[in-house]
Amino acid sequence: MAIVDESPADWELSRVVGDLTVPVGLQVAKIQGVSMVTGLDNTGSDPAPSPLQEALLNEMRIRKIAQPNTELASPRTSLVIAEAYIVPGARVGQRVDLRVLTSRDSETTSLVDGWMLETSLSESAVLEGRLRKGETFVRGHGAILTDNIREGRDDSEILLKRGVILGGGILKKDRPIGLAMRAENVSVQASARVGQSINSRFFSYQNGGGKTGVANPLDDKKIELRVHPKYFENVPRFLRVVRYIPIGDTTEERLQRIQNAEAELMIPESAEAGAMKLEALGKDSLDSLKKGLASKSPLVRFCAAEALAYLDDPAAIPTLTEAARSQSEFRHRAYIAFGTLDDLTVIDELEGLLHCESAEARYGAFDTLLEKTGKAPIIRGVDMKGKFVFHPIRSKASPLVHFRLSERPEVVVFGDNIPVRTDAILLMPKGLTVTGTTDGKIKVTRVVAGRENRSFVCEPTVTELIKGVVDADGDYPEVMKVIYSLKQQGAIDARVEADSLAHNDRVYFLEREEDSDSDYADDEMLEEEAVAEDAEAAESEEIAAGEKSGDKSWWRFW
Repeated sequence: MAIVDESPADWELSRVVGDLTVPVGLQVAKIQGVSMVTGLDNTGSDPAPSPLQEALLNEMRIRKIAQPNTELASPRTSLVIAEAYIVPGARVGQRVDLRVLTSRDSETTSLVDGWMLETSLSESAVLEGRLRKGETFVRGHGAILTDNIREGRDDSEILLKRGVILGGGILKKDRPIGLAMRAENVSVQASARVGQSINSRFFSYQNGGGKTGVANPLDDKKIELRVHPKYFENVPRFLRVVRYIPIGDTTEERLQRIQNAEAELMIPESAEAGAMKLEALGKDSLDSLKKGLASKSPLVRFCAAEALAYLDDPAAIPTLTEAARSQSEFRHRAYIAFGTLDDLTVIDELEGLLHCESAEARYGAFDTLLEKTGKAPIIRGVDMKGKFVFHPIRSKASPLVHFRLSERPEVVVFGDNIPVRTDAILLMPKGLTVTGTTDGKIKVTRVVAGRENRSFVCEPTVTELIKGVVDADGDYPEVMKVIYSLKQQGAIDARVEADSLAHNDRVYFLEREEDSDSDYADDEMLEEEAVAEDAEAAESEEIAAGEKSGDKSWWRFW
């Protein structure tokens, strides 16, 4: 009589997704295109013959541009390379910044005031003397904000020859992420079971009202993941939480898992991992996470609140508010977590944070409100003739003028009627002058050869001055230079800042807490290093497999 082995396979035992899989598709994808910049003040050049020049001329002919060679040879134009960096999990329709730079052998001296014509960006390479392009992933165009303005420097020629089109590209294709089954777990059954476990925790509602899971097992080796809407702004956290989702737990095992994760949460050294393990278990873990809110440790409290926010529990709000206001190490993550909460109390708390003295806290609150509410009266913006959006914000804190240098052209002024001294005199390029008048006003004048002079008189405040510069055909870079120049002259008594956004690169030291001498970042760093090593190994294995089979794996590039 044959003996049938009915013992469970390894993947059928109580484990977590991270035991059976490794993440893939985590590299930032760089894509490129070639285009032409117009509107230069005789600082352009005629490009030398090259694969880039040939590709651009062909594109111009396709677009039926008359006399493309003559246009490209003009000193008012320049051949440029456009680049975009697409993060894992990016979605169709998402706007991305476009980096613009001259080619290595270009004789162009400046891209200031340039406008890049629409171009397609793709994976590309020069093969056999010709530029070969793949599928289009981004299309974009727009006004260039040169790096000399972004960095506030006029002492470097190279900064004049490169810049950014803020939010100038639109993504035409999703950037997927996924999981690869570890070699010892490759099977259709195991892949399906992992997908089922993930979908039981993460799903979204489609237009028809039905639930759709985020995991799609493609075969015995690959599982494609769509980022859950709660994690659009934090894809790395989504992957870490997915890796903690259990597979095959019984009721008793699940209760034990919650108990173990709760114990980890309450220890500062392991709070980060404990919170995400509880987050992976969903609503069953709410009570355990709320216990963390009562901890004496700021780190434990924050980790508990952060996980509660992703579970849409309003108990997180007070701790997140305190972190955003006064704990710079947690501020970046606090604002992302705020963005996931649907409770109306969040809006009140964010509006309160608009009055913080910290520029990071204040602008972070504005940015999160803008993302959540769009056109709420308190942060509603004014379109400045399509050149940028201007947001006047009432704030009890000291006056602040803030410029955005990524994603979108935007000016935010915190404070009412910030005065501008009328004894200032400003002479700008392109014939723009700003002077005071005898009756205490500000006069903005544009003088262009061959055209009638244009003058605008406005009240001596930052808000009215910005409007006056735009009325005089000023663009976003000119507004920036005017405000910064007047600040340097002492004519504006307000802080002037750019991109005051908190970043996720700060370390919280446990030495600040009693009876502890370790750094909380160690646990997170080890976890992220493990994820990176797993991903690198999976990429190498899958690329090799793809080369053998002749197919292109979906995570090799895109």
